[in-house]
Amino acid sequence: MNALQERVTLPTGLTTVAYKWLPEGKPRALVVGVHGFAEHAGRYEHVGRFLAERGFALYMYDLRGHGRSEWERGYVDRFEQFIEDTVAFAKFAKREVPAKTFLLGHSMGGLIAVYTAARLGGELSGFLTSGAALEVKVNPLARLTLQLAGLLNPKGRVRTPVSTECLSKDKSVVERYLSDPLVFKDPTYKLLLEFGRAVQRVWLVVGTISLPALIMHGGSDCLVPPSASRKLYDKLPSPDKALKIYEGLRHEIFNEVEREKVLSDLAEWLERHSS
Repeated sequence: MNALQERVTLPTGLTTVAYKWLPEGKPRALVVGVHGFAEHAGRYEHVGRFLAERGFALYMYDLRGHGRSEWERGYVDRFEQFIEDTVAFAKFAKREVPAKTFLLGHSMGGLIAVYTAARLGGELSGFLTSGAALEVKVNPLARLTLQLAGLLNPKGRVRTPVSTECLSKDKSVVERYLSDPLVFKDPTYKLLLEFGRAVQRVWLVVGTISLPALIMHGGSDCLVPPSASRKLYDKLPSPDKALKIYEGLRHEIFNEVEREKVLSDLAEWLERHSS
């Protein structure tokens, strides 16, 4: 297994870090991963190693405004930029690993993965989501306040501490998250506004996706309700789709105490769809 990092500049103009976890032999398939809100691709080291040891290549990159990307931290002009970057990164990864390609997105990355799957269509062999952020519960007053702030002071920042008890039952995961300097805790109003708008619009594209899909969610997720993934499963017209709700698991199912079970399910699904 080889773990590599490379600074790349995508055709969209974004310069960022590409993370690559490669098996020893020819990859059985390529997985392009998309991390979640405020975090970075380096948090998926164990996922990359797990997949590479089973013959799969995992490519990930730090999203625009996240991690070690060369862009203003916690800011995006348009949510569409995340999609454009991910399309470009998937094409970059596919040139290096010309194999069946699957998208894997966690949380906000799951939202991006749905949009990207609709954009790439048959260029992909399927997509997988973990706690996809397709529902955001915001009261009307807070939504109006955010809309005004996003318009009047787009680069203003707000402290939005994630409810870390919602991330994982594994206390070491929470401690590492809190102390990680690459995880930002003060997004801009504009990023939050664009995120919220994308959640509202995503259902316009879900009905266009006919790719095989594995939809995963923690049953005790208190950041993104499991109903978001149930709705995705119901609305997705794909004839080959599966929904797995892991009872008792919180938002970061790949970082839960029971992560081995989740990762094994992920690998088994990829094995079935890579042959």
